[in-house]
Amino acid sequence: MTELDRLRQAHDDLFQLANGIDPLTGQELPASDVIQRVQVSRCLFFTCDILRQVIAQGGLSQSKKGKKKKLPFSLPPEARAGLECSDPPTTIRHICQRLNDLIDPEQMQRMKVTSLTAFLTRSGLLYQQEVPNGKTQKLPTPAGRSLGLATETRTGQDGPYTVVTYNRTAQQLILDNLDSIIAINAEPLHENQGKPWTPEQDAQLQQLAAKNVDIKQLSDTFKRSRGAIRSRLEKLGIALTPASSMAEEEENLPF
Repeated sequence: MTELDRLRQAHDDLFQLANGIDPLTGQELPASDVIQRVQVSRCLFFTCDILRQVIAQGGLSQSKKGKKKKLPFSLPPEARAGLECSDPPTTIRHICQRLNDLIDPEQMQRMKVTSLTAFLTRSGLLYQQEVPNGKTQKLPTPAGRSLGLATETRTGQDGPYTVVTYNRTAQQLILDNLDSIIAINAEPLHENQGKPWTPEQDAQLQQLAAKNVDIKQLSDTFKRSRGAIRSRLEKLGIALTPASSMAEEEENLPF
């Protein structure tokens, strides 16, 4: 009998007792029995409701797992040894999935696709471009293409779309820099991540960029990722100063 089976049995037995029925015989209990008292009956119905909620959540073990804080994503050397690059070019999602297949998702946080693309963007191998529907997509830079990143047009339900593919060399580059990517994956979410920019913030960003404030300070000031800062600067037509760009490249250079 599984944990859920035992919980269901306990619920059913208590429910019968709450209704004044002996769960073993199915017979109504005498009026003199303590179970027939209103206060006791109410307590039993209350307990039945708690059991029902625990059962709906998958049992006690699942409830405990839900409260347990997961470990940050990591891969020991023996797990990394099993990682192999594929000859056919593949997508970043497939690379990310291969990494996540090596962990226990109940115990450990998953690797995020955005962490992989953030590393590649910081390294100057991807850049963000706005598309006609108002959304953005990441595409290879010339440096990225020279290292095995390419684009491919595919067709989905909404028509053709572009995906970035990674050949064996590009895949190996990601695996060789896995520690840097894991560090990005562990970074806390930025407070303003995903929120729209206001005209006031745009004006402040322009002023600070004109004063040659480096991108790390801009990220801290606006509580947004460096990639979001770079993207907004590009949208506003503001180029990073050589000093800011060089500092960031030196910090995140993968090769």
